[in-house]
Amino acid sequence: MTASVADLEARLARVEKRLAKLEGAAPAKADYDAEAAAPTLSMGYAANVSTHIGRVLLIFGGAYLLRAITEFQFLPTALGLSLGAVYAVFWLFMAYRKGGLDSQHTNAAFFGGTSVLLTLPLLHEATTRFALLSGTEGVIALGAYCGAALLVAAVRRLRTLAWLITAGGIAAGVASLIANHTAVPVSVFLLLLGLGSLWTVYWRDWLGLPWLGAVGANLGVIALVVLAGNDRWPIDPRLPFVLAVALLSTYLLSFTFHSHVRGRLVGVFEVMQALLAGGIVLGSAIVAVRGGYLEIATVGIMGIVLGGGGYALAIAKHTRDLRYINFFYYSTFGLVFLLVGTGLLIPLVWAAVIWALLAIVMAWFSGRKGWVSLSLQCTFLLLAASAGSGLLSSGLEALVGDPSNGWAVLEPTHIIVAVATVACLFVPVAQHSDRWGALSGLPQLLVLALSVWGVGGLIIAASAQLLAGTGSTEPNLAVLAAIRTAILSVASVTLAVSSRHRRWPEARWLVYPVLVLVGIKLFVEDFPHGQPATLFVALAFVGTALLLVAPLLKREPGPNADDEGQRTEMP
Repeated sequence: MTASVADLEARLARVEKRLAKLEGAAPAKADYDAEAAAPTLSMGYAANVSTHIGRVLLIFGGAYLLRAITEFQFLPTALGLSLGAVYAVFWLFMAYRKGGLDSQHTNAAFFGGTSVLLTLPLLHEATTRFALLSGTEGVIALGAYCGAALLVAAVRRLRTLAWLITAGGIAAGVASLIANHTAVPVSVFLLLLGLGSLWTVYWRDWLGLPWLGAVGANLGVIALVVLAGNDRWPIDPRLPFVLAVALLSTYLLSFTFHSHVRGRLVGVFEVMQALLAGGIVLGSAIVAVRGGYLEIATVGIMGIVLGGGGYALAIAKHTRDLRYINFFYYSTFGLVFLLVGTGLLIPLVWAAVIWALLAIVMAWFSGRKGWVSLSLQCTFLLLAASAGSGLLSSGLEALVGDPSNGWAVLEPTHIIVAVATVACLFVPVAQHSDRWGALSGLPQLLVLALSVWGVGGLIIAASAQLLAGTGSTEPNLAVLAAIRTAILSVASVTLAVSSRHRRWPEARWLVYPVLVLVGIKLFVEDFPHGQPATLFVALAFVGTALLLVAPLLKREPGPNADDEGQRTEMP
């Protein structure tokens, strides 16, 4: 009886102790059995690692056994290599099978990595040492295996396998290129491998992997462009351009699916890869055109088509509703290709006129829709038009150039571009946006600077020819200096007056920089070359400008009316 009571008391004490642990009333004491079962460095992690390494070594031992049997001619070479391939792919199947269980995820990664390390050298030797496969057949087999391995990695979420097969595939492709001179098949394989890694990442939302795949795809096409000019490589000279276009178009289609079908934002990778692929296309086109294998008009038409496609994707409702970054990406993409296409199709000076007129259209749409992005694109178009027409260079020559080395030439296209630049200032554009913040006024600031540069340069160029004789053999440097100082001083006052208007508040940021340049110019040009009369004119203009701009800038700008150019909350 006493023993039974003692046993009940002991059980009750254990129950109370467990209840105390659950309720937090007493600190939990170490349980000897639990501590004994817990993994330690020697029994847990190290034991698991040693187990995995042991399995890998045994698998490699089996592979070497098959190799030894084949080398000693117990089996025909073709049969031995076939059994080796089956053996290597079997472990990829094991990776797929084990990857379905969370507890076996590590085993699956080891099996997949082992399969990769067995298969890639085997395929390389099959085309080089044993010559059982041609170079092209080896690349096809390599592509099939890499595709299967990427599929297993994506389905079973084996990120390590995806990285290993992408890096190994690139290395195997380069090795095949060097050993077998299979430039075109390897370039196609690397392009498909890059796209496969990209779609794997889009499926599983992994990071980093598409960069590695894109490196292989880009290098494959670049290698083809370089090797096509070597007589020792039998490559059709037109193929590099074709594959470059395939590189750009397939990646762009993938980006479009990612942004417009999946509803995701474009990122740094999409931006960088589009730029790199576009540069590769342009480089391959230049090589093909110089070799006489491609018409420049073909490249221009392709650029216009891609530019139109970029704008179509930018103005799609889904793009505008998602986030502004997608709109900015596709519209900028469309702008770049439109500039390249038109610049290649028609003479550059007349393309500049088209760009200037298109800038006015962009400015109008910017104000009507309230999109600061289009205002920035208007600025880019004006910059391109000024550079393409020669207005930038002639304006610089008029502002600071030496007339003894030739004077700025006035062309009709210069006047058209300058008028278009000023016209864009009078078109209401979007100037305020919560997304752009303080940068919202940057496009308008750049247009103002271009107007001073272009219009001021044209006025100086025309006035100097009439008053300073810059078209003659002995120009009057003193008069030229005074003209430049006077025009720049008037420009500073004009900017100060413009800053009081609601459309040009950014003009105030240019007033004092222009005056600083005028002050430097007085000591660099006016005083060394000036005469009493010209110095009087120059100092009178500068002094008057300094007296006028200060009170003008102190005044508050006019009220911001709620017009079309002030709407916000758009791209």
